[in-house]
Amino acid sequence: MEITEKSFWEEYWGEIKLPNKINLDFKNDRVIAKTISKNVPKAKTHQIALEIGCAPGKWMVFLYEQLNYSVYGFEYLDIAASKTIENLRLCEVPEDKFNIITADFLTQIPEPRYDLVISLGFMEHFDNYKDIFQKHLDYTTNDGYVVIGFPSFRGLNYYCQLLIDKLAGTEIILNHNISMMDKKLMEEMISESNKELLFIDYVGGFEAGLFNANDVKNPLLRFPIKVVLKLLSILFRSSKNKYISSYLMFVVKNG
Repeated sequence: MEITEKSFWEEYWGEIKLPNKINLDFKNDRVIAKTISKNVPKAKTHQIALEIGCAPGKWMVFLYEQLNYSVYGFEYLDIAASKTIENLRLCEVPEDKFNIITADFLTQIPEPRYDLVISLGFMEHFDNYKDIFQKHLDYTTNDGYVVIGFPSFRGLNYYCQLLIDKLAGTEIILNHNISMMDKKLMEEMISESNKELLFIDYVGGFEAGLFNANDVKNPLLRFPIKVVLKLLSILFRSSKNKYISSYLMFVVKNG
C-alpha cells in the first residue's frame, strides 16, 4: 500500500525546475553516484536500465552519460512523465536512447526485463516494501543488477524533519515508511530473496540537503533551523549509522 498521496506528487513535480542533472557539489548526489559507479559495471552494447519512479530523470541522465545505458523510466503521473521527457531532451539524451512509460509499475507484467533496475527515493513510500523489492527483481534479467536507495529519517534526521513538519505544516514524516529504514531489516529481506548482496550501507553522513527548511515560512524560525542543519552537517559529515546518516543504499545481483 502506498503511503504518499497522489496529490502530493502532482504538486511536487509541477514545481520542479529544469534542466535537472545530478550535482556533484551536493554530497548526497556525489555519494550515490560513487556507490552506483563502484558496484554496477558499465553497460555492454544494447543494455538497458530501468528507473522506477524516475522523475525528473537526473539519474537516467547519469546512467546514460556515465555508464552508457539506454534508459527507460516508469512514472504513474502524466505531469511527472512529461517533466522527465522534457528534462532528458534538455540534457541532450538522444530520443532513441530513452523511453518513459506512464503506468503503475506494480500492476504491469515485467516484460521486457532490464539489465539494471534502479529506484532512489521510491520504496520508502510503501508499507509492503518486501513486495516492492520483489517487483524490482521481477523486472531484472538473470545476472542483472538492482540498486535501491532511500533517505533515512531515523534518529537525528527524524527529529529534524518532525520539527520542520510541525513549523511548516508539511507531512514529510507521514509520507514515509520510517520503520523500514534500517540496514539490518534490508539485509534480512535480501537474505530471504537468496540474491547476491554486493553492497549495503548508510552513506553520506548527516546531510542538511535532506531537509527543506524553506518550507518554514517564518524567517525568524527558518534562519536558525538552517544554521543548526549546517552545523550538524559539519559535525556529522562522515557518520555512517542509522541515527545520523542521510541515506541507505544497497546493490544486489539477480541470478
